[in-house]
Amino acid sequence: MAVLSESVSDDHLAELRRDGISYIFAGRTQIDLARALSVLAEEFGIERLLLEGGGGINGSFLSAGLIDEISLLIMLLADGTMNVPTTFDRAAGAPRRLSLQSVERLPGDMVHLRYDVV
Repeated sequence: MAVLSESVSDDHLAELRRDGISYIFAGRTQIDLARALSVLAEEFGIERLLLEGGGGINGSFLSAGLIDEISLLIMLLADGTMNVPTTFDRAAGAPRRLSLQSVERLPGDMVHLRYDVV
């Protein structure tokens, strides 16, 4: 489902319909996220969402005060062979497995994770 402002072109709406993509309007000239959630609740009975966006959309929801919980999963795997920022740069080969040894909650809501290399 696409969330659009009312200023979207008729050509784009026709393209969405042609591709079988449903859409809702939430805002006149720009998207109002709170309005989008309201429409989803009123029209579709959706009262809870799982937001799996990138930094942009996640930040927009957070700034709008629309996130009430963050669930963060971390799996540490020493690979480093991908073409993305990593903690470990290594040559090709099997990733190194790591075993979680302890979790400590620190001041300032920081978490200290300790791993052994397997």
